[in-house]
Amino acid sequence: MSTPQTSEPEAVGLGWPDPTGGLNRPRRAVAAAVELVLVGALVWFALWAYDRGTVQLAPVAERPDLDFQHFAGNWIGISVAAGTLAALLLLDAGRQLALAVRTRSRRA
Repeated sequence: MSTPQTSEPEAVGLGWPDPTGGLNRPRRAVAAAVELVLVGALVWFALWAYDRGTVQLAPVAERPDLDFQHFAGNWIGISVAAGTLAALLLLDAGRQLALAVRTRSRRA
């Protein structure tokens, strides 16, 4: 008995892609610098919003040692959102800097 000859079609384009360029992009450092400036502005804004969201109330005459504050939820929420966005931008700035300074591939 003979085994039937099966011919599989050759898959075109399923090999490893040709490297078109390295990850080293010095322009990414400029993007990281812009993001760091935005992080500074967002941290300042978060602190400003938090300060605006906390209101010192008048002390009670019988208990002057007690300190009362009123927290406005909308300003505190804006402050937390700005801080979170600043943290995400800081992580992305670190990623951009890591990609900007990578100088050679592993094949070299």
